[in-house]
Amino acid sequence: MFSTGNAAPTERARAAIRAVAQAALRLPNPVSVSGHTDSAPFRGGGRSNWDLAAERANAARRLLTEAGLPEARLARVSGHADREPLLRDQPGAAANRRVAITLLRQAEAPR
Repeated sequence: MFSTGNAAPTERARAAIRAVAQAALRLPNPVSVSGHTDSAPFRGGGRSNWDLAAERANAARRLLTEAGLPEARLARVSGHADREPLLRDQPGAAANRRVAITLLRQAEAPR
């Protein structure tokens, strides 16, 4: 979804995020967006994988809202750095450079 060290989604990722936004619009659930990185460390510049993961999550948030998802539907936007790799046995794999968009359950109103 992202090039190494970059927070800008690839065009393919942009299209996928827009499609997710369209699907999410059909449901009332709140949305969570989390950004992730591979295990490649940053060298210099004062940035870290924490910064990059948060920037990726915010890039996805912007795309979701540009595609029509109301800002009020966003429950959280977070960066997880390299702490939750998709491919645990391959921490440096490109598949770990991603965002996860989750529709959250809505709490039932108290009776």
